Amino acid sequence: MRQRTFLAAGLLVLAACGDGNPVGTQLILSLRAAHARWQSSGIDSYEITVRRACFCGFIDPVRVRVVDGAIVSRTVVATGEPVPASYAELIPDVRGLFAIVEEAAIDADDLDTRFDPVYGFPAEISIDWDEVAVDDEVVYVAEGFTPLP
Repeated sequence: MRQRTFLAAGLLVLAACGDGNPVGTQLILSLRAAHARWQSSGIDSYEITVRRACFCGFIDPVRVRVVDGAIVSRTVVATGEPVPASYAELIPDVRGLFAIVEEAAIDADDLDTRFDPVYGFPAEISIDWDEVAVDDEVVYVAEGFTPLP
C-alpha cells in the first residue's frame, strides 16, 4: 500500500511538471478512485477475460482465473487450452492491469484508460509507448468479470 502511495505522489509531481508525459490530474484522480473502488470490493477470487491487441504475436482472448489473489489459470477462450507458457506473463490479472496503467503513466507517450464503473479495474488500456516508433502500441481490454465465491 505504501508503494502505491509513493507512486501516486510521484505521478502527481510528474503531472505538475508538465514534461509531456500523458499523466494529467484527471488520470491520476481516476486511477486513485478506481483503485480504491477495486480495493473496497474485497474481491480476491474472480474470472476475467483479457484481450491484448498489439503487433506482438499472441492476441487471443484469455480467461484469467484468480483464487485468493493468485492467478491459477490462463485459458484461451476459443480453444479452452492453457495459454502457451511463453505468453502467459503477458496476460495480466486485475493487479497486473493496474500495474500496466501505472507504468504507462510514467513511461508512455500516450495513454488512454477506461475503468469499470462498478468494480474499478482497468477495463480498457490503450498505450503508445513511443510516438515516433511504429507498431509499439498495445491495447488491453478486460471484460466478462465474474466474482467467484
